[in-house]
Amino acid sequence: MGRAAEPRHTAHLVPDVGQLIGWISSRKPWRVFRIDEIHQANWCDATLKTWQKEGRPPWETWAGREIGIGVEPPRSPSPNGRDRRALRLCPWWSGEQWIPLTDPYPACVSCGLLWPCPCDDRNKEAAAAMADFERVAAILPGCCWGCGQPIAGRQRSITFDGDNLLLPGGGTVAFHTSHSRKAARGPSGNQTCRSEAEAYEERWVAADPGRLRRLHCPGIQYRHGTYTDCTEGDRCPGEDAHHEDWVHCTARVMPPGPGHGRSISYYPSPEIHANELRAPTNCGAKGCRGLGVVDLAHTEGPVR
Repeated sequence: MGRAAEPRHTAHLVPDVGQLIGWISSRKPWRVFRIDEIHQANWCDATLKTWQKEGRPPWETWAGREIGIGVEPPRSPSPNGRDRRALRLCPWWSGEQWIPLTDPYPACVSCGLLWPCPCDDRNKEAAAAMADFERVAAILPGCCWGCGQPIAGRQRSITFDGDNLLLPGGGTVAFHTSHSRKAARGPSGNQTCRSEAEAYEERWVAADPGRLRRLHCPGIQYRHGTYTDCTEGDRCPGEDAHHEDWVHCTARVMPPGPGHGRSISYYPSPEIHANELRAPTNCGAKGCRGLGVVDLAHTEGPVR
């Protein structure tokens, strides 16, 4: 921020009267016209705690005592002093609170703050928004709104009816639903068409609460050996939906052999689902509702 006259670390330092400084927290340039001592009774709580931790030295000579800095605009200050301000410096703090500046110094012509200023941040955000607008505006009918590539008949996809929430007035929105297809945008660069579709579905449902989700299910999915089951039952959008949680639920029967009887070996589920309701038959994993994988009531041998 700004340009320092002599690059240095200004923590614990107090500027000189007449010096041109940049106040880091506000990004404003100032010229110092006065330095004042602040009485201990007017210190902030953080300064008092630091002073106490250092053994309560004489506050008048303590190096970390608060300092009042009178400042005014560096160019054309008001003759009556209306534009003067009082800043509070805490030399005990380990971070920089001000930097020395040279004249001329880099400042924004719009807001007058030292560069880089909030205007620069907003310009970057606007440029990113414009780039995303140009991306979605270039998507052709029949293409995925995540990656921009055509959706072939053999590829899994989803289409959202209603207004286009990405490009008002645009065509129908559709996405690939494969977890492996990379999308063309996202800050991390790792978003997939599926994640873009799930994010769009959140907005799509919020626009009309009567719509049903197809990519997300609030239930727990139990993954058995050859099929799945969900606690939402018929309300579940399907096994390909993103579930709130899932549990592996697999069992296998070991044939009789030397040294052991007929037994069952399990891949147990996390015990956080131990309170889930069970059906009369289950695979033995805690929390499994069961759909007849193994009937423990008629199984011989120990269960491991």
